[in-house]
Amino acid sequence: MTICLLDDQLISQIAAGEVVERPASIVKELMENSLDAGAGWINVDIEHGGLRRILVADDGRGIDRDELPLAVARHATSKIDSLDALEAVASLGFRGEALASIASVAQLTLTSRALEADRAYAVTPGEQQLQNDTIRPAALDRGTRVEVRELFARIPARRKFLRAPATEFSHIRKAFNQLALSRFDIGFVLRHDGTEVSRLAPADDLDAMQTRVEKLIGGAFGDHAVAVDEQAAGMRLSGWIATPGFSRGQADRQYSYVNHRPIRDKVFNHGVRLAYRDLLHNQRHPAYVLYLDVDPRQVDVNAHPAKAEVRFRESRLVHDFVFRSVGRALAAVEAKPHAAREVELPVSEPVAPAGGSGEITPRPVSRLFDSPAAAEQPGIAQTRAAYAFQMPTAPMEGASQTPEQAPAAPATPQTDAEDAPALGYALAQLHDIYILAQNRQGLILVDMHAAHERVLYEQLKQEYSAGRIQSKRLLVPETLSLAEAEAAAVETHAEALEAVGLEITRAGPTTALLRGVPALLANEDYVALAYDMVADLGDGLRGPQAVRDRIDDVLADMGCKAAVKAGRRLTLTEMNALLRDMEHTDRAGHCNHGRPSWVQVDMSGLDRLFMRGK
Repeated sequence: MTICLLDDQLISQIAAGEVVERPASIVKELMENSLDAGAGWINVDIEHGGLRRILVADDGRGIDRDELPLAVARHATSKIDSLDALEAVASLGFRGEALASIASVAQLTLTSRALEADRAYAVTPGEQQLQNDTIRPAALDRGTRVEVRELFARIPARRKFLRAPATEFSHIRKAFNQLALSRFDIGFVLRHDGTEVSRLAPADDLDAMQTRVEKLIGGAFGDHAVAVDEQAAGMRLSGWIATPGFSRGQADRQYSYVNHRPIRDKVFNHGVRLAYRDLLHNQRHPAYVLYLDVDPRQVDVNAHPAKAEVRFRESRLVHDFVFRSVGRALAAVEAKPHAAREVELPVSEPVAPAGGSGEITPRPVSRLFDSPAAAEQPGIAQTRAAYAFQMPTAPMEGASQTPEQAPAAPATPQTDAEDAPALGYALAQLHDIYILAQNRQGLILVDMHAAHERVLYEQLKQEYSAGRIQSKRLLVPETLSLAEAEAAAVETHAEALEAVGLEITRAGPTTALLRGVPALLANEDYVALAYDMVADLGDGLRGPQAVRDRIDDVLADMGCKAAVKAGRRLTLTEMNALLRDMEHTDRAGHCNHGRPSWVQVDMSGLDRLFMRGK
């Protein structure tokens, strides 16, 4: 065996890999130093994607002449001067590794002028020992300027793993945006190859802050942004979250900060994700910019070499606080009748049928009152028996007649009155799928299945919490063939199964008997539901929260199966009853899978559609 002794330069280059991964990492480290130095403006100048040149300049406090060599030395920092400061880190950078690591893999020049100094000085760490580095006068008005040239020129093996300049600059821009969102009181400028890419002035008020957020995140985030500001237990959560209408296919619009430090924390992110649980469709991801202020002593920021991950001393408390704060903000939006739900209808010219007379035949719209037989289609009676719509106690105007006596176009209650319902009154049913309603603002379009699904789901959750989910006993029990772990889970979680209406008893090492099913699903495939539920429990769900999450999935599935389906005709009374239930249901704006359940088309949008007033 041959033992090789590594020299200091090679050790520095290897250690640099922990801090300097690519140009974006350098930009992030240098910008963090400028933020800690009390800068008012930070300028970032990039050439050739950062491979050729990176320049970060600020107008902060600067560095004294005698401390310049120490600034580029390893393990030297101005951020920590006592044990108390180490236990309550309030700065972004504190390890004293960044400049030394960068200098070991690139040509670095550090120029700085302290606040009360008569001139600026510069230092260029070379291959010589630190004491041989020369400190020379330089031209700089104030602050600090760090210039990095020819990244990884001394390490060709590392340089070849860098991406194309355009790709590297895209990573730099992400890091720039992330830090620009961390401090609104500071101005930022980004240039690439001599072209100004971004200029962000300091934001002093909430409107200016939101403008910066919209500019950096892009898309329609501003149209869907909801402000969050909650305080509890010595913590504060502020920022913006997007309504589910701005969900993303990937988690690329999620910015979380703890004491203005950009982080990627599973506890924090899971709390936000859980708040969106019943509002996002399939694998969509929420978008948000959130700031958590907490006592620095309650956060360990030394958990990751790049300081991107943190650990909370009271992780459960932080998780619940984030979850409840975001959940309250979303609930407040869902409670607003028109929040982020106004749409523009596309204009399409009517086309006459080919070979016809030129007259346009409108597609049929369901009558306001259907025949009594329509309400007794298969599958409707059992749904009504378990969870019927809440019918109004007093008949509304135009709805007091029997279906046989109803006119073709009965009068609609006045929707311009002060006490008119938020979702108005039903007008008609379109293709037995959508409900058309009129309110004070204009036209309401409701997906009846999605809306009823949400209503039933919220009712089921309330009944589950109260232990009142109805169960129906089977005349002949169903035999379930299970794995041994699943059969054991049936005994362990019998109460959880019974709480959702499933009565299952173990009958042998690998068998169980299904004796009772939820009343809502008495005519559905309840055997498949039982197998799915037992399989999840047998996979080893740990803790009451995991079991409750799975139960919520079951309740959502029950609500979906029991909700009215497309193709069923509703009477005017049923449509209005559904609208009233929606107004008293949490998160009625979306179904259990995250799809929107209703939209608003205001009168101005309708006027533009028909060019009224032009």
